[in-house]
Amino acid sequence: MSDKNTGNHSENKNVFAVMEEEVQAFWEKSRTFEKSISKDAPKGDYVFYDGPPFITGMPHYATLLPSIAKDMVPRYQTMRGKRVERIWGWDCHGLPAENKVESELGLKNKQDIETLGVDKFVEACRNYVNTGSEQWRYYIERIARWVDMDHSYSTMDKDFMESVIWAFKTLYDKGLIYEGYRTSLHCPRCATPLSKFEITMDAGSYKDVTETSVAVEFQLRITPTSLKLRGTRNEELGIDNNTSILAWTTTPWTLPGNLALAVGAQIDYVLIEKKDNGVGEMVKFILAKDLLLKYFEGQDYALLQEFKGADLVGLEYEPLFDLQNEEITNNPNTYQIYAADFVSTEEGTGVVHIAPNFGEDDFNLGKAVELPMVDLMNESGVYTELAGPDFNGLYFKKAGKLVLEKIADKIFLASDHTHSYPFCYRCNTSLIYKTQKAWYLRISDIRAQMLANNQKINWQPAYFKDGRFQTNLETAPDWCLSRSRYWGSPIPVWKCETCAEIKVAGSIKEIEELSGEKIDDLHRPIIDAPKFKCSCGATMYRVKEVFDCWFESGAMPFAQFHFPFNEKFGNYVAGEKPRFPFPADFIIEYTGQLRGWFYYLHVLSTVLFDDVAFKNVIVSGVLAGTDGRKMSKSFGNYPDPRTTLDKYGADALRLYFMSSPLMMGGDASFNEKDVQDALRKNIMILWNVVKFYMMFQPSSETSSPIESGTGSSQGEEENQEEATIPTSNDILDKWILLRLEQLHSEVTKGLDAYDLPVAAKPVTAFIDDLSTWFIRRSRDRFKGDDEADKLQANNTTRFVLLQFSKIIAPIMPFIAERIWQNVTGFDFKDENRSVHLEAWPELGINKQITDNSLILEMELVRKIVELGLAKRDELGIKVRQPLSQLRIINYELRIGEEFIALILDEVNVKEVVFEAGEGNMVVELDAELTPELIAEGTKRELVRTINAMRKNEGLTINDVVKIYFEAGPVVRDVFAKYGEEIKKDTLASELIEEANEGKDIAIGEENLKILIKK
Repeated sequence: MSDKNTGNHSENKNVFAVMEEEVQAFWEKSRTFEKSISKDAPKGDYVFYDGPPFITGMPHYATLLPSIAKDMVPRYQTMRGKRVERIWGWDCHGLPAENKVESELGLKNKQDIETLGVDKFVEACRNYVNTGSEQWRYYIERIARWVDMDHSYSTMDKDFMESVIWAFKTLYDKGLIYEGYRTSLHCPRCATPLSKFEITMDAGSYKDVTETSVAVEFQLRITPTSLKLRGTRNEELGIDNNTSILAWTTTPWTLPGNLALAVGAQIDYVLIEKKDNGVGEMVKFILAKDLLLKYFEGQDYALLQEFKGADLVGLEYEPLFDLQNEEITNNPNTYQIYAADFVSTEEGTGVVHIAPNFGEDDFNLGKAVELPMVDLMNESGVYTELAGPDFNGLYFKKAGKLVLEKIADKIFLASDHTHSYPFCYRCNTSLIYKTQKAWYLRISDIRAQMLANNQKINWQPAYFKDGRFQTNLETAPDWCLSRSRYWGSPIPVWKCETCAEIKVAGSIKEIEELSGEKIDDLHRPIIDAPKFKCSCGATMYRVKEVFDCWFESGAMPFAQFHFPFNEKFGNYVAGEKPRFPFPADFIIEYTGQLRGWFYYLHVLSTVLFDDVAFKNVIVSGVLAGTDGRKMSKSFGNYPDPRTTLDKYGADALRLYFMSSPLMMGGDASFNEKDVQDALRKNIMILWNVVKFYMMFQPSSETSSPIESGTGSSQGEEENQEEATIPTSNDILDKWILLRLEQLHSEVTKGLDAYDLPVAAKPVTAFIDDLSTWFIRRSRDRFKGDDEADKLQANNTTRFVLLQFSKIIAPIMPFIAERIWQNVTGFDFKDENRSVHLEAWPELGINKQITDNSLILEMELVRKIVELGLAKRDELGIKVRQPLSQLRIINYELRIGEEFIALILDEVNVKEVVFEAGEGNMVVELDAELTPELIAEGTKRELVRTINAMRKNEGLTINDVVKIYFEAGPVVRDVFAKYGEEIKKDTLASELIEEANEGKDIAIGEENLKILIKK
């Protein structure tokens, strides 16, 4: 696997991509990942949970981003002496898989599924998820992520599902589970309730839609009941049967379910009177005072009264539709006005129409004032016969149009209204808020525990702890656990057909004992078959719902281990700390999981174990596509990841992502150019450094006895670390070693704090320092005759490369391995040796080199050089042309001769002069050129030209040449005066003034013909 073999690569693959694939092959053959887990771990276990991806779809950059971090942190912790087992998982259940299968089978709704047969549909779902996993392996392995995919768990495994039903039974026994009416977001196409968190995870689930909104006239009625309730207030306010109150709605299709109106108790309302232009009679209207002009500006009306909303409470009104439902018509609380704190005057009329079937606030108010709860609509969004003959059998969208026709004489004002509306995240159908029976987890009872546990978690970035996540915990509604679907873990509830008694089973064994049947699978319809005998003598049947798949995601910490049934972890006793790997030391996902996986993990760990599910969490931002929209295959707004990996390599992609603001919770669009820059400014430059070092690597007889620096194979403790640090008198050696110590400190600090950009960003600056300053300034030392200095340069470079390869191993594992193997000389020949089996460096360089000001002094030198070179550009004088003097004005330089020598050589001047003064530092150059300076500049030009010719002919440092030339008098004199220097700098044995053939070159004002021969 030497460097020369990397030339045999595909035309479409970058040479570094080919090198990475070779490293990947070495890891696979050597089973390096397995060895990293099985090796000694003196600091114990480190627990990592991987949020299992849905098996549907293919990975793109938004899935590769957290996957890279999921590799980076465990690699680091392994090098720190921890054992980090990493098991892959698959989310198999739920609407994502069901919708894919429905599409493949040409099914349009749940009725089609029932017609096909639940058994056939479930089997099709099982087959679908079983065939969708292998394509993931390429991407996961290609980005150098180490994770065990061969022993992955799946949420559809029977053992996993049994742990899920155990959790439900435990929650039920704690009194936290109930079946009841609640309002949930509901998909009429999928015919199932959805969690609000499920929809609000991503902004893409909400879209701006324009629909008809209406202000509807609800005619008040003065009845003996209301007169008795309100006394003389109606007369005092001027309210009579000729008065209508204006209520506003953006969803006219909900009006058949209207059972009440709501006002704000402290909002100011007005009673006005105006002529009805249709019949010429005077009519009265009530609405919020702040919204009066919105509806009546420019009209001839009289303001009769102003009063608070509280004065309207108890008024009755005529229903818009006669539902002919005794439960509604016989209830004394229907068709009245109530006060509610959710009413505002920001839009509408200040009066809200209340349909307890179709709104969260509506349902809560209806429950509080004891309005009847009648199911007017089925799970497919179709009105039933209970909604009356006009709407029976109508889909809610069509019902909305009929509503507007039926109440045309009651519509005071209709207008287009644009608002944000939720859509199903799987099938893109308009959602509705629908009140229905479902199984719920009572969040209010555990809210205080969840808030307290949140304070134990290290959030990165920190502001999520007391910000969005805490807000989620404070405002979360009861969790709707059940879904009226097919492909999922079963709600383990059996209900008596006669007395409605409930029995909850928490294990397969319990189901088998209660039913007398053998259970081989927990999926529908198999799990629907077992029946229990009720205490009343009747039969108990399982309820048909399955779990919200997020319940399975929240259960993964214990369900992946088949807890508490796995004997490996002993018999679990409630209240004790569980013995499976728990809690996680680290997890990561994007901001949407603040309402998703992070939340559901937190809920279940709190209620089941009264502990956090994770100690440290990174929240990454949302990665958008190249057009700024959410990254999506349907948009095609990102380059193919395979192509990107072939063009730039995985290390470049890893460094790009890990340095990005995305890793600090910020949102950003994918930028291929930045990946390209990561390759050019890091990996390509770094590899050139390695190649330069390998070109001058001394023989084993003269090299320093450093094997792998301060690291030790197989993670053993390091010994004699100070003795292995190279000693040198050269200021560049000391400086680069201190820069290495500085980098080590920064990367370690960032990784320890789970601040990945802090760890990754300094790498680029160090590579630049190593290449463009240390190596470039040390080239002559490697080529020179001073053997002691040459050895010091070699040993320093070797030490730096070896330690640097360990420092970047978690970030750029491929190039790190390549460097370590080449520099150590193992060259992939020993399957037990890898940089990823090394211990994290503990350098201690600053204990040996105590001049802490050296880094700052070198920064100053480089600043002076930068100003000097900029002045050369301004004067139009090439760096190869020596100048007599550089003047530093307004600054007194207090640095040693070694630093001044660097300035002299870099700017190519003979002298540095300091001129004291005030203000900003200024650099000036003496631009006068003497014959001596011109001659020296010509010599440099000749050396540059000859070495360029050597490179073009593919010569190496082992190739000695003869130089043939024919020149004018000036250049001939330069050859004569600087001949020995030219031969040394160009690796030439002779200079021969004879050139019958060769290359014609202009040197200054003369022509030169020159030829080099081995």
